[in-house]
Amino acid sequence: MTAGMRSVAQRQHLASGQDSDVFIRSDGLLVKRTRTGRDLRCEAEMMLYLSGHGIPVPRVFEATEDELVMQYVPGPRMSEEIGRKPWLAGSLGEELADLHHRLDLIPAPGFLSGEGDLLHLDLHPGNVVLGPEGPVVLDWASAGKGDRRLDVALSWVSLAVAHLAPVMKLTRWRFLRSFMANVDPEAKNAIPEAARIRLARHDRDPRERAALQKLMDREPH
Repeated sequence: MTAGMRSVAQRQHLASGQDSDVFIRSDGLLVKRTRTGRDLRCEAEMMLYLSGHGIPVPRVFEATEDELVMQYVPGPRMSEEIGRKPWLAGSLGEELADLHHRLDLIPAPGFLSGEGDLLHLDLHPGNVVLGPEGPVVLDWASAGKGDRRLDVALSWVSLAVAHLAPVMKLTRWRFLRSFMANVDPEAKNAIPEAARIRLARHDRDPRERAALQKLMDREPH
């Protein structure tokens, strides 16, 4: 039995996503376990590739089809920091834009299917940890190839349609205004396609579906 296959009794459940659960082990490492049968070795390969190109991702320790064992990065998610410190919304928007610029410089690996540049395809504030050494990008399960402007548009859409308390709406738009001011302005033309991708991924509540439908109906400028 490998270290990654340790007893569930030695793990504490930390979070659940659309297709996986995340646990923290007694040794402080994270274990991501699939619920859908998705081969997590693919995500591990992506993270190892990115680390080798200077992109901040958690360190991979081992991976099997069912489990990915990786470094635990302490710190709040960027989405949490926006909520707790709304006065930082502008600078955090710039920080997310900077992560996109860093990805602009990385060639897409040959093991990804398709054509084009490297895309995260889910790079929103909830997938960025503000660690002790800077922001770290999580969840590379959806990585693919395509137009970088689509990746930027997906980041915008994910936050623009999120259901928030009224007090947070002004903070959201400060963040998004700063983010879009620091990325390729042509990314706005990819918003309808980004909305279609987000709508097709998972079930959405009626409010989000309606917001995404409006974005899909936009005419690119």
